[in-house]
Amino acid sequence: MSVLLADRTESKFEVIVFSTEIHDMLIELMQRSFGIKDLDQIVRSRYAHGKDKTENFSKYRFLMSGFKTRIEQYSALLMSNVRAANSIFPTSLSEYEKRREFQNNALVNCEQLINELQRIVDVFDVDINIYRRYINAIDREIGLIKKWRQKDNKFKSRFQG
Repeated sequence: MSVLLADRTESKFEVIVFSTEIHDMLIELMQRSFGIKDLDQIVRSRYAHGKDKTENFSKYRFLMSGFKTRIEQYSALLMSNVRAANSIFPTSLSEYEKRREFQNNALVNCEQLINELQRIVDVFDVDINIYRRYINAIDREIGLIKKWRQKDNKFKSRFQG
């Protein structure tokens, strides 16, 4: 059975939808200051345990701000790269390579997000288990992008052969 053109809805491409969900999840995490309840207490604790020579509150506020900025940038770039790759339907080898480049950039953005989250755990001594949900979501996005790239290999073989 076919559906009339006027009644068709745009299909939701899971890679795009999930990149948006990751962005929203990370915004929520940033609004909660990455799960850090009391930044001043962390600074005092680091000083008390000899990890820092002084109680430098401004340093950790600056670091927190930087992490928020970079995570926002990387997650926005992830969404942009996924959408840009999806906007190209390859009809030549050069278009295939351009699409592949956007997909590769999206994978890089995922790795950048994971690295930033790991750095937050290291700097602020937070429980890594808090971030398991976010790491798993980013890993899932990586898997979706890799599957998408594998499916795209048919374009390359068609253009080369």
